Amino acid sequence: MTNKKVMAVMLVVGFTTLNANANANANANANDISSTLTEYCATAFYEYSHSITVGEVTGVGTHRNGFLQVTEKSDDQALKQALMKKSSLLTDPSECLTYISNLGIAQFSGEVGDKGQLVARVHFAFDRFNLSSLARDVLSSVARQLALSNYRVTVEGHTDWIGTDTYNQELGLNRAHSTANELVKYGVKRENTELKSFGESEPIASNETPQGRSKNRRADVYIPAEERESPSHKAIP
Repeated sequence: MTNKKVMAVMLVVGFTTLNANANANANANANDISSTLTEYCATAFYEYSHSITVGEVTGVGTHRNGFLQVTEKSDDQALKQALMKKSSLLTDPSECLTYISNLGIAQFSGEVGDKGQLVARVHFAFDRFNLSSLARDVLSSVARQLALSNYRVTVEGHTDWIGTDTYNQELGLNRAHSTANELVKYGVKRENTELKSFGESEPIASNETPQGRSKNRRADVYIPAEERESPSHKAIP
């Protein structure tokens, strides 16, 4: 575990990086979650996960009210999220085959399309629907924020084009099931999850190459657009 002190725009902020395999955040409350980023990245050769927590924030002013220097502490969650977004410790999603971040839910940048906001995308080995242990760890963080907001989510399963249409439809559904089960395990209501399988019908890369097929073997978790606009949900901290 390492501690980093950063001074930016006259703010002194404590950033802490943690191994995501630890269970230190298992009982985190809403404020803890809103000031903590958990990221998971998997490439064709390795996978890793880490967390960044914004700790104590102190504003520093000089030559104020007759004082050479004055300081003021803040626990404002919006400020912590803004500072976290500027952190140089953030992972570049373009470097990852699979990228999951709980900040997609906490009103940070996320892929938004006709289906809604994409908050997690998990890839799978050929002809498999089981999740890696690290992917499960980060999905647990996503699930906790989804549970706090009480959003409905859509979980879609996808495959490459190898195999029959019928087989791929079933495999896609199994991938959606295994992903949804992790969300439910950490607090998302099962009745708030909608499962879909598109089989091989919605590729995001060419199926002509092994690299493209590996991208297409995936499960996507969306917050439908109408859910984010509904006033009945608890606001994300």
